[in-house]
Amino acid sequence: MRRALIQILLFVALALPIAAIALSGFGVSSFAAACQRGLVWGLESVGWVLIPQIGLGLAIASLALERVSRRVAGLATERLPRWIDPAVESALLLGLLGTISGMVRGFVGVTPDEIQPGPLVNSLGAALRSSGVGFGIALVGVWLKQEPLTEGEEVRATTYQGGSA
Repeated sequence: MRRALIQILLFVALALPIAAIALSGFGVSSFAAACQRGLVWGLESVGWVLIPQIGLGLAIASLALERVSRRVAGLATERLPRWIDPAVESALLLGLLGTISGMVRGFVGVTPDEIQPGPLVNSLGAALRSSGVGFGIALVGVWLKQEPLTEGEEVRATTYQGGSA
């Protein structure tokens, strides 16, 4: 019963966005155009590091969703894949790389007399959003790596006094 409920909830969670798109009257071409506009907006607001960040974010989020649903359903969780550690570190580093590239884009080739507040604020905003996206992805990955203690480990963790006898 519990497993069936989880499957129904996951199906609804996946079907809602598709149903919303279908009911909104978007045709295939208008949906593709909206996706393209969204990607362009994302690239302008976060920077080029958005592309790999999307890939890392989707991979980590899908793994987190799978693990949460397995725990709720009372199923055993499998070992984390080996790619999770480099993915979390890469998300952080991509965020920092986006910050640096956004700041360089805002300041390169501009003398102090030529600085315009509007373009500078846009570049610095993209730089900070890039870090925010990277840190957000990494936070989910760090949460994902925290395994709950089994009963035996929990008892050992609470009774360990440290030191040697």
